[in-house]
Amino acid sequence: MTLSVIVCAMACNKENTPDPPGGGNGGTTGVTGITLNKTSIELEVNGRETITATIAPANATFKTVAWSSSNEAVAKVTNSGEVTGVAAGTATVTAKTGNKTATCAVTVKASTKPLEAFSVKITGAIDHNTHTPNQSGTVEFNRFPATVDEFKQARDVIGSEPHGAVALQIMAFEMYRRDRKVGEACIRLNNVTTNANESVRRLKELFGSDQNYARPYQMAAFLKGATPRNGYKPDKPYTIEVRVNNGNAYKHSSIYNTKVIYLQVLTAGTDGGTRNIDVLKTRKPGTPGENGKFFIVFNSPGLDTQVKKIESDASFNGLD
Repeated sequence: MTLSVIVCAMACNKENTPDPPGGGNGGTTGVTGITLNKTSIELEVNGRETITATIAPANATFKTVAWSSSNEAVAKVTNSGEVTGVAAGTATVTAKTGNKTATCAVTVKASTKPLEAFSVKITGAIDHNTHTPNQSGTVEFNRFPATVDEFKQARDVIGSEPHGAVALQIMAFEMYRRDRKVGEACIRLNNVTTNANESVRRLKELFGSDQNYARPYQMAAFLKGATPRNGYKPDKPYTIEVRVNNGNAYKHSSIYNTKVIYLQVLTAGTDGGTRNIDVLKTRKPGTPGENGKFFIVFNSPGLDTQVKKIESDASFNGLD
């Protein structure tokens, strides 16, 4: 059974006493208040909608917002203010910066609409052994996996191809944004250990609470049709476009005793139009990929380096 979430009676509670001018810390500008942008939203279970917090004044030096839910069994909230309904009941979502808070009362009600079955397909071909310029491939899917099992389902379909590993990385990173535990488990299924560790470290910052630094829409930027101008709203079905890095021939890794394949994923989130990602297939003991059955990611700094901010009059409305 599915649930619908109705967020009702959202009240922004602000302290009346402002922080001292300058934040009491020579040259910094303190926070005087925080407000939320919505008074009510409606969601279905596993559906998501983002509440936006605005900190006053606009030139406050530190714009870190901590989000919390009084009852995570009913409603969860990410570090970027994205609320997800979990079960019937009530909860209060709180946004806090310094000693200023804004709260949102959340009611979750039952519904009968089921979650759409997850589906994914892969097209195109990238040679596993010989660097062949201009080869490319795409992965299409209807929504992001919700569980580790669904992620494995996607891997069974696309993981035996180089560009499939790229798509799985984007899926795992977005899953991490939504649920740290589930997302990290998927990241570790799809990466060599060193890159998994570095990715988790970087994503904690990228999906963190600092409004100046965070990019909740980071993974949306790698989906076809998503641009800073449209708030990174991608076309449906979601499509990830990958091509061979023409200027970087495959190289042998002595550590993993296999070839490293250098790829690029297309994105409107950077001036160059692509970000680099390297994959391999290895039988090295203790390494993910089920003894060479699946490609895994060797290096992916391009995916966790900030994309362009959305334009000031656009908003990011989340991903399915």
